[in-house]
This record gives sequence, structure tokens and C-alpha cells, in this order.
Amino acid sequence: MKTKSLFGIMILFLLTFTFIGCNKEEEKFSKEIIQQTLFDMKGTYHGTVHVVSSNGYDKTLQNALAVSRDSLKFNMPLQPLSELISDETLSERLRDISEVTVVAGYDITQLDYSVVNFGLYPKDVTILGGLGAPPTVRIVFAKNYGGDAEPKRNSIIFNMSPTELWMGDNKYENLPKITYHFEGVYE
Repeated sequence: MKTKSLFGIMILFLLTFTFIGCNKEEEKFSKEIIQQTLFDMKGTYHGTVHVVSSNGYDKTLQNALAVSRDSLKFNMPLQPLSELISDETLSERLRDISEVTVVAGYDITQLDYSVVNFGLYPKDVTILGGLGAPPTVRIVFAKNYGGDAEPKRNSIIFNMSPTELWMGDNKYENLPKITYHFEGVYE
């Protein structure tokens, strides 16, 4: 009886490892499909950026620009961010910088007939300073935002959100939750 029980436990153990071994995540889409999708989304998109914040800030800016290639490049205006900062030195530094280019990698999550859903993984932006220049500024972005593209309609929408703001070695602690919502088309 003990042998049957031991044999049953061993079989159960082996089956568990077999199922775990087969449960590896596979790529959702082939490299060819991803390359074609990125090619279809390729373009320079002109549009608007709607900026909203948890403290009631709500502003739409015209003449926004995003470029889609193998990654997304978004020219993010810093005026809204500077208006939300109570630290006058940091606010002035952001106004002086005026705009930064945020580069984000794509993660294609879903492909429908005419819509591409994607996640974005933006790199932190660092504006160097020091050696007699104003201090270095670093902007850290959330990694849980994304958007949609409709290649047949030449349109794209996405969200980005700065989550941390640093000047030199000092983190700005009172940064409200802020989201940049871009909508644009290319010709």
C-alpha cells in the first residue's frame, strides 16, 4: 500500500513539473507581425496634448508632435509641469528647458482589424546641468500607460505620466499625479 501511495505522489510530482514546464509564456505575435505593425504605425503625428492633473489642472495644448518608428518619440512640453510646481527654482528651470523628447519602447498587446493596442515604456529624461550651468533635472515616467493606433486612419493616441521629478540629488516630493494625453494624425 505504501508503494502505491509513494508511486502516486511521484506521478503527481512529475505531472506538476510537466505542466509547469509547458506553461512558459510565448510571444503573442511573431517578429514579422510586430515589424509590419510598427511599419504601419510609422509616421510623424501632429495633434494636441491634453494635460490633466489630480489637483484640477486641465489644459489642452495645440501643435503637439510625436514620431513613431521602432519606438515612439514624444515632444513633451514642460509648461504644464512648471505650472504645477510650487518650488520656484525648479519651476523656472522647467520653463527654461521648455520641452523634452521622451523616447518610449512599444509593447504590442493586441491587434484587431484596424486598431493596434500598445503599452509604452518611456525612458527617464535627464537634462544635464552643473559646472556653472543650472542643476541637472531628471523626469521619471510611469511604465503602465499606453495607447491605440489606427494605421488605416493615420491616427494615434497615447498617455504618458511623469511620476518623479528630480533637481540635482533632490526629489521634488509634492508632484501631483499628471497625465499627458496625445491625439494626432499624420498626412
